[in-house]
Amino acid sequence: MSVGENKAIALRWFDAQSARTKEDFATMDKLTAPDFVYHHPMSPTVRTHEERKQNVVIPLAKAFPDGKYSVDDVVAEGDEVVFRYTIRGTQKGEYMGIPPTNKRIELTSICILRLAEGKVAEMWVENNAMVFMQQLGVIPLPAGYFHVKQ
Repeated sequence: MSVGENKAIALRWFDAQSARTKEDFATMDKLTAPDFVYHHPMSPTVRTHEERKQNVVIPLAKAFPDGKYSVDDVVAEGDEVVFRYTIRGTQKGEYMGIPPTNKRIELTSICILRLAEGKVAEMWVENNAMVFMQQLGVIPLPAGYFHVKQ
């Protein structure tokens, strides 16, 4: 597939997993390769598409029901598409064992998708987990550090 086609597929896939409705999950499932592999330092045991959906996407949606994703940059070359995106939301439910804090988060991440035969086959995500935990109030902020306004 062309770089443009890969970029369009990746954007559809990203939008579907970001919206988090049953219809969107069907689109995401259709655009995910059967041998999909997920790489994230905070989720080292989550590897497959279904594991990611059940252990990352759905819990995140429940914990941050007002969560909104914005794609800030997209770069594509060959079979890879790179996103820089931001999620903003308020923690209203438990997440990773953290009870609801009602605190707002704004977390920027970098995601690399590798496509094969028109489907997302592999995903790498990097973000600053420490900043995320500081925004939730789990880890104290250093003196003079700015944070998302509550």
